[in-house]
Amino acid sequence: KVEKIHTGYLPRSWQEGVHAVVARFKVLVLHRRAGKTVLAINEIIDQALRCPKRNPQYAYIGVTYGSVKKIAWDMIKEYTKQIPGVETNEQDLTVTLPMPARGDRIKIFLLGSENPASIRGMYFDGVVLDEFAEMHPDVWSQVIRPALSDRGGWAIFTSTPKGYNHFWEVSKIAKKETGWYYFELKASQSGILPKEELDAARSVMTEEEYEQEYECSFGAALIGAYYGKQIKKAEDEKRI
Repeated sequence: KVEKIHTGYLPRSWQEGVHAVVARFKVLVLHRRAGKTVLAINEIIDQALRCPKRNPQYAYIGVTYGSVKKIAWDMIKEYTKQIPGVETNEQDLTVTLPMPARGDRIKIFLLGSENPASIRGMYFDGVVLDEFAEMHPDVWSQVIRPALSDRGGWAIFTSTPKGYNHFWEVSKIAKKETGWYYFELKASQSGILPKEELDAARSVMTEEEYEQEYECSFGAALIGAYYGKQIKKAEDEKRI
């Protein structure tokens, strides 16, 4: 018998679409306040409860341990509190979901990326790398990717752009490789933030800052770069 659990999560239309896509690796380029952390936490919870493997482990990884505790810890406690037997550890930022019917448990870790050595050697069935553009690229290539291998685990990369760095590189892979999925959501398209709020933000930000944070522009971070506007225009028109 399968017990239905309602966590209280009501996804936005774009979140629902991303959840529905079947792909091992997903790259999500999202504007500020789109709801990426909410999606990340709930994707982990849903996938964890469906996992048929014994003692599955999942991780939400943010830029720093401190930022993870501020942004995601209360959120994961809220969305798991209706699950019978849930255990939370404030000191280690871990959530344990007992599975008595099969005699094991699910463990969800909230981790910071600033100390990759502390993650090395762990195994994961699924990982979310939130604000991946601000992490060191070795966190993925040398630590997380190997940790997914024996379990066939999945990964979600989500961030706003920070120039043509490793997040840009993984975005290019997602656009062309089988088993990958690429999704981009600009504030001008999503309808999540009211126009007056976007106008107010634009009035106090430089054009480059606004394009980066709200319009998902990778090129905007190159403030003052030669041909920056021309390159962005070519990028928007998909001529690159």
